[in-house]
Amino acid sequence: MNEKNPFRWVMLMFIFLFYFTILGFTNQTFNILLATITEDMGWTATQRTAIAGAMSSGMIWFVFAAGTMLDRFSVKKILGSAVLLSAVLIFIRGRAENFTIWFAIMFLFGVASAFYMPACTKMIGLWFDSKELPFANGVLTAASPIGQLTANLLGVRIMYALGGWETLYTLMGTGIVLIVFFFFIIAKDRKSEDAALTSTIMENADLSFWKNIGGILKVPMVWVYCIANMFFLGSIYAGGALGQVVYQTDPRWMLDRAVSGRIPAANNMASMVAYIVVPLIIAKVGSKHYRKAAIVAGFLAPVCFMIGIRSFDIRVAFTTYALAGVLYGAIVPASKVLMLQLPEVRGQRAGTALGVYVTIERIGITAMISLLGGMIAANPDTMANSLANFFTLQFVAPILIIIGGLVERRRANTVVTATAEAKATAN
Repeated sequence: MNEKNPFRWVMLMFIFLFYFTILGFTNQTFNILLATITEDMGWTATQRTAIAGAMSSGMIWFVFAAGTMLDRFSVKKILGSAVLLSAVLIFIRGRAENFTIWFAIMFLFGVASAFYMPACTKMIGLWFDSKELPFANGVLTAASPIGQLTANLLGVRIMYALGGWETLYTLMGTGIVLIVFFFFIIAKDRKSEDAALTSTIMENADLSFWKNIGGILKVPMVWVYCIANMFFLGSIYAGGALGQVVYQTDPRWMLDRAVSGRIPAANNMASMVAYIVVPLIIAKVGSKHYRKAAIVAGFLAPVCFMIGIRSFDIRVAFTTYALAGVLYGAIVPASKVLMLQLPEVRGQRAGTALGVYVTIERIGITAMISLLGGMIAANPDTMANSLANFFTLQFVAPILIIIGGLVERRRANTVVTATAEAKATAN
């Protein structure tokens, strides 16, 4: 089972489609249409912020349990069921009539996402070894910006062609149900102990429910990478959820819905290529440079955002967002890839680790959406400045990745020293 199975590419195709349709296209059309939906539903700024953060709120309460379940039960069944629930919830968005129902739908959508998102990443570890992991994870990560790009370029046009966002969500939910149907028929299951990415320091006796949890929670490096991801990806999600509101309503921008979508579309176009190409380039020059590339990109990407947001020129913003997208190829997947390759995590405990990872990520996203929502609501005439200042939070990620590298290097040196001493004693 540990041999490279050609069917792994079929599994990668399915999880790519799930990320493309749900995490990419569906979520980004919601971000673009949030101002329109808010107006149609008569929501206040506070209600709008609550709806924007409801998905992350739902994930927080269930993603840890989902991660532990992925190490104990069928990943295929959990993934398929979660995506099916997501499709149903997307379908009924078009029929929601008030704030309470909308909040409940988005909260439950977050619950479903708590299962399908770590399940997709767990699936990669089951089918791809350490050499192919950065590339496979890059393909999965690229699926979201490809879906976002499609939404940014075509979402508003499709909505107008269909007669409204209600019909758009109805058709999207129906299409995802069809994908899930073929997934249950074609996809194959694989046990954690048969994963392509396995650990050399864990035995099956160490993989009980409580040992998995304790074994992950006591690893300091897991927390370092989780917090790094929380700040970087959390700020991206918050910026994505409310950034369109800024571009459409800040007096110094005041862009049309379709035009405002071109700015994040530039980021999507660049990042969807970078997520796949950057890992391949790093693999060619040597995997030891993966961390270095992530650190440099982590410091430069937020600078690009701040320049573009404060430029009040769509051409400058388009260019800087595209450059940030290229840098995303190195920094966005880095925390997850580095964590999954830890000897205490890889393979058998990947699901539990991802449960912790995404839980912390979603706590950060929820907090950051509330933070950014409060910042732009408090300063409606200077929303863009608030958004630009908000992206300084991303600098935390490369700093923590540097710390993680120093700790791992020290641990490696300790192991080498201990091995040398053991050999010397034996001789």
